[in-house]
Amino acid sequence: MGRTAREKAFRWGTATAAALATVVTMAPMSYAGAADEPTPQRVGGAPKIPAGAVRAADPAAGQALDLSVVLEPRDPAALNRFLAEVSDPGSPNYRKYLGTGEFAGRFGASPQTVAQVRAELAARGLEVGTLEPDGLTLPVHATVGKAAEAFATDFDGYRLKDGGTGFTNTRAPRFAGEIAGDVRAVVGLSTLAGYVPRNSGAKGPARLQTAPDGARQPRLTGTTGTMCADIKNLYGTASDGSPAAYDKQDYWSARSLAAAYNMADQPNVQTGTTVAVYSLENYDLRDINSYQACHGTKASVSSVRVNGGPSEPSGIDTGVGMETALDVQTVIGLVPQAKVLVYQGENTWDDATAVLRRIVTDNRAKVVSISWGLCEANTPTEVMDAENLLYQQAAAQGQTVVAASGDSGSTGCYNPYYDAPNADRLVTDWPSSSPYVLGVGGTTMRGAVTGQTTWTGSGGGVSQRAKLASGSFQNRTGTGYANVCAAGSGETCRQVPDVSAVGDPATGYPVAFGRTSTGGQYWHIIGGTSGAAPVWAALMAQADQDLACQANGTVGHAHNALYRLPATAFRDVTTGNNNLTESGNHSGQYLAGTGYDLATGLGTPNGREIVKGLCAAVPRSAASTFNALTPTRVLDTRYGLGRAGTSPVAANGTVNLKVTGAGGVPATGVTAVVVNVTAASPTATGHLIAYPSGTTRPQSSNMNWLKGEIIPNLVTVPVGKDGSVSLFNASSGTVHFVADVAGYYSTEAGGGTYLPKGPSRVLDTRNAIGVSTRTPVAGRGTVSLKVAGAGGVPAAGATAVVLNITATAPASTGHLIAYPNGATRTESSNINWLKGQTRPNMVVLPIGTDGKVNLFNAGYGTVHFVADVAGYFTADTTGSSFHTAGPSRLLDTRYALGTARNTPVPGGATLVLNVDDGHTLAKAKAVVLNVTVTAPTSSGFLTVWPDGTALPNASSVNWVKGQTVANLVTVPVVNGKIDFRPNAGSVHVIADLFGYYM
Repeated sequence: MGRTAREKAFRWGTATAAALATVVTMAPMSYAGAADEPTPQRVGGAPKIPAGAVRAADPAAGQALDLSVVLEPRDPAALNRFLAEVSDPGSPNYRKYLGTGEFAGRFGASPQTVAQVRAELAARGLEVGTLEPDGLTLPVHATVGKAAEAFATDFDGYRLKDGGTGFTNTRAPRFAGEIAGDVRAVVGLSTLAGYVPRNSGAKGPARLQTAPDGARQPRLTGTTGTMCADIKNLYGTASDGSPAAYDKQDYWSARSLAAAYNMADQPNVQTGTTVAVYSLENYDLRDINSYQACHGTKASVSSVRVNGGPSEPSGIDTGVGMETALDVQTVIGLVPQAKVLVYQGENTWDDATAVLRRIVTDNRAKVVSISWGLCEANTPTEVMDAENLLYQQAAAQGQTVVAASGDSGSTGCYNPYYDAPNADRLVTDWPSSSPYVLGVGGTTMRGAVTGQTTWTGSGGGVSQRAKLASGSFQNRTGTGYANVCAAGSGETCRQVPDVSAVGDPATGYPVAFGRTSTGGQYWHIIGGTSGAAPVWAALMAQADQDLACQANGTVGHAHNALYRLPATAFRDVTTGNNNLTESGNHSGQYLAGTGYDLATGLGTPNGREIVKGLCAAVPRSAASTFNALTPTRVLDTRYGLGRAGTSPVAANGTVNLKVTGAGGVPATGVTAVVVNVTAASPTATGHLIAYPSGTTRPQSSNMNWLKGEIIPNLVTVPVGKDGSVSLFNASSGTVHFVADVAGYYSTEAGGGTYLPKGPSRVLDTRNAIGVSTRTPVAGRGTVSLKVAGAGGVPAAGATAVVLNITATAPASTGHLIAYPNGATRTESSNINWLKGQTRPNMVVLPIGTDGKVNLFNAGYGTVHFVADVAGYFTADTTGSSFHTAGPSRLLDTRYALGTARNTPVPGGATLVLNVDDGHTLAKAKAVVLNVTVTAPTSSGFLTVWPDGTALPNASSVNWVKGQTVANLVTVPVVNGKIDFRPNAGSVHVIADLFGYYM
């Protein structure tokens, strides 16, 4: 960013010295009232006045103020214990993260506290809004006059050195003694400061691309984008006072950096990861589009505007939007498969905190990248107190938060444009110094990773606020460490950074930023730790979408696992220091060296080794066994069953279905349910996404429908912590959902283990397999199928069978009811069809005492039934236990996911999906997949079977030309691979993982 833009963007923080933290947290400050006011207490500290600021007109009494009154958690000690346990591999609560919305109920302020604080604020004439989803924040609207009266403070106006004006409260806000201890902070009383983007500005003049952007080519999933020749030549040409610049010498393109950091062309990449970019400015999406056009990527980038979002437009003259362009483009370049959500707000203390709160409470992104900050000494105490609670919530929910450590070296408050307060002090940057944030420093790297050294601007040192328990994740100290936080016995001060990446602007990042009125695009080289932070955010996203993590879960709060990795996971930086002597400090205290240091942390990434290590640290989900049930209806939105009201599910609407305690499913111990879900009366084409309640909605799908169709599909879906599953209508129209529970998986004793078989055909009424004739099943007729002793199912000992059943050539509309022989037939359906349609569905059902199951044609016309065995359950322990996974997409031939090409699979050709992740799935006996076919060029069927075995006479999915059809498939895994083969035409194939057997 140029000097003008940097000066315009910069406001100095105005806080008193911060309070010291307790173990892995930070304690808020409280100030007692005067002697004649024994009961009221002041909360927080009064801001300092920025250096060089002069008194100006005081704010008008009627000027509006939007504040956040942040309350204490109901049990801070319990929150700290939970955070320690959820990060400790030796704890039974390890990685048992909270779901979306769960934090407020467990750790938010008690209803009594909320009511008391609300009542006092209202009694003082303040307008109190609805409690925020974090359960800790009360939004308050006031005027300066009302706030002064309510909090017993004055407000003074100031003119800053850059010409800007603002005001601040003169004393900390006062509360009645009986509630003062329940208030953590009041944010928004000062308008004198804001966060600063942690980039060091552009290297030299901008380069102008005058040619229009080219068309983006379809990306291949897993492939790192390569910079186009036009822009590489643009950088390599000297013009307008800008010298020629070259990849790996003057800047690092995405592919070159990914190769150096071992992050390129991910071998086991999946999709579905979302990265949140924290932004306090507007940006121009055309900059992002120019970058993507050059690199051939098509990453989804969208904005979430908080409190209306920022107002100042982006532009090259002001520098507004440069930071966000750097952050977003760095993420896209290194992990083009991820979605990017840019959360935007004004750069005020209240809005900056609100942006973070929205990212955390939304919980849509499991990786968060932050490139804005301020040194601890100049960041208001109340802001750090409020935000640290949000970082704790993020850690409790399994979100990985990455932040730049600052560009002022060991003297975090120094800035070349201002005589800043505390400029020569050894001080760390906020928020990278929060114990719940991964702080990222900067390096200089030319030519190769082996030649990297410390960039002197790399923010680092020892926090004066945060303390850690000895033996916590940061179980070492760097050269120059000093006990500046007054840590007691069994404690150490938090040290920054944790890790590093390229930060020196002399070897920075290529960024498209700034447009001309005629459509030209400016390109820059930008450095700073705000480029290094999104590199690590991209690496965390790579880990989350790696096949090894997809089986068991995201990386989450990564500190413990990261510090436990072997030294080979990092490129150690052993030379240089982060002493910026122009700050006035000449201590040279923090030297890079072997292992951890306070200049570059653990070092830069050896990407694949870090991904491997972090995913290996994610434990398997709990082993569970299967309990078959007689199918029972638990949801029918047409009749108000399982959900209040009879209206259809709205477009993009969700039904949260309570499954535990319903239909024979017990109230406790349940890990997943097997449910046959039917979509009825859809008013538009769409699909179903079933997933555990309280979790981020995945990109997987379970069934597809056309307008007016009735479509069923069996669903195996993990159960949320509240015992519910979410059914999302991914369409622009309404639809009714019907659900029949067929069984459940439980960690409690008594269930069956699974033995994979086949697929093997045991019934085909067209060819007299399993029956004595080739006649179709009559309307209202039943086939009694002997499954014990057939298709690999033993003659005795099997309790339930897994069948893929296909209804074909029906003479009229109808549906199938499958049930154990000897049991009363239920009204639950397994397959629905229209006249002439071919419909498959997987069925898991108990076996009758005589070894038979019944297939009832509930239509009035004839139909043929085909059934293939996919395995069986037994009451003994000879089989495999079930583990929930995902849902996550493993294969999509439309985007080269799980395969080398983005072309359909030809009929008669075999597609091999490799699920050998080197970790969990490599040892799986079978996997549970929802397989979807789309855009078939002719009618046909797909066979899914274990690699290394003969092609069976079985079908997994059946379709007619042009149809999109899904079916649940349980398939054994041999050689770590699964085979897919269409019999005719060509078709795209999609496969989503829902669980595995081991």
